[in-house]
Amino acid sequence: MIAAGKLVFLLTFFALVVQGLVFFYEDPDELTALPLVLILGGIAGYLLRERGRDPDALFQSGIFFWAYSIRLWMGMIMYGWDLKDLFGDEDASGYRYGWEMANNWYQNGFDGFASDLVRVFFERQNEGQALIWAIPTFIAGGESRMIVSTVNSFAGALLVIVVFRMTRRVFDSATARIAAVLVTFWMSHILLSATTAKEILVILGEWFVLYMLIRNAKGFSPKDAIATVPALLAVFIMRFYAVYLLAAAALFRFLVASRQNIVRNAIFGTVIVSALMIFLAAGGAIQRDFERIERLNERVDSWREGVATSTGSGVEIYSEGESTTLAIPVATIYFFFAPFPWEAFSGSARNAFGAAENIFIIVIIIIGFPALRIFFKVKFVEMAPIFAFCALYAGMHIWGLSNVGLAWRHKQTIMPLFFMLVAVGITQRQVGWAALTGRTRRRTKDLSIVRAN
Repeated sequence: MIAAGKLVFLLTFFALVVQGLVFFYEDPDELTALPLVLILGGIAGYLLRERGRDPDALFQSGIFFWAYSIRLWMGMIMYGWDLKDLFGDEDASGYRYGWEMANNWYQNGFDGFASDLVRVFFERQNEGQALIWAIPTFIAGGESRMIVSTVNSFAGALLVIVVFRMTRRVFDSATARIAAVLVTFWMSHILLSATTAKEILVILGEWFVLYMLIRNAKGFSPKDAIATVPALLAVFIMRFYAVYLLAAAALFRFLVASRQNIVRNAIFGTVIVSALMIFLAAGGAIQRDFERIERLNERVDSWREGVATSTGSGVEIYSEGESTTLAIPVATIYFFFAPFPWEAFSGSARNAFGAAENIFIIVIIIIGFPALRIFFKVKFVEMAPIFAFCALYAGMHIWGLSNVGLAWRHKQTIMPLFFMLVAVGITQRQVGWAALTGRTRRRTKDLSIVRAN
């Protein structure tokens, strides 16, 4: 089934062409997304083609095109069939920022491009997604929401490959395939990828950096560092505070790079990260960024409350709770489990999907419970940067921002860790069942992934 991914993509493309001619005949700018769909699919097909002796090459290609096709279909359903209000689309006008930048480039040439570059890097760092969307919009020559949706769909499909390779690096191929299938068909990720919010671009950038931190078992190489820079810059201009969380993850990578020489690694890692922090502090970047976080909270606080009310994904915990001691546990529950099952039929359809998925998250915790020993004991060295980032990210949104109105969206950032957990749990149960039924020798009952390197 997975091997049919390319065929599914070709059928999807022709279906998009037919539907585009029907739904967008009065808005030809939207039709400019169709060549981009084919171009991005061709690039991915070339990069994921079977090379060398990689036994997973065919699977990666197939699962990518499945993920890409599903997200493209959802984008057409949202904006071609005009069902965006049914599913919820709180960043409804964000895609226009891309065309505003592209239009500025048309009018002012390189000076316009340079001014926008300076603005997203040094003035309004939380709006850098417009720069990414402006590039295909500029080439297309018109405002197109489907172009933004296509770019996001491509990013969501790439995230599947990142999760697969990360899981294969830490565990094994069988576990990685399960994790890739989970993220491919996870409805919240499909919705984030198909819509015109920046969330999926941020998640891809963050997890690509995490993957590069652990990709090399021998340590973080200069080649890995160079490959990380574009993703780190992309995260910086879209969600600048996440860079500090990724820096902390990098520190953990240096601290526990191996079980040997941990003192040397700790000193080396601390010196590098401290030097970076001193440089940022000396230039005023840290103080400026935290001031921006405070202004961001003040500016969008009412918007968050509106989203919480309409989607059921959270509430203003700290203004309603009488004590922080009680509010933090409540906020934690909302972050991980809102919307709750009894809220499935209130708000948007996205709220119903979120409620169903949260039931599945509980199942994930139950299924993945036997894998906790593997995560926190046998594979702690490899997983340390991921643990650090996810704990800090969740903690910041539970406590630091004092609002979990967008819990559904931000929770998706740490969901790849849950996918890996349940994939390990499923693989372990499969091997245990095979041993019980006599399909394998008793000595192979334990997974290869639980053996220390």
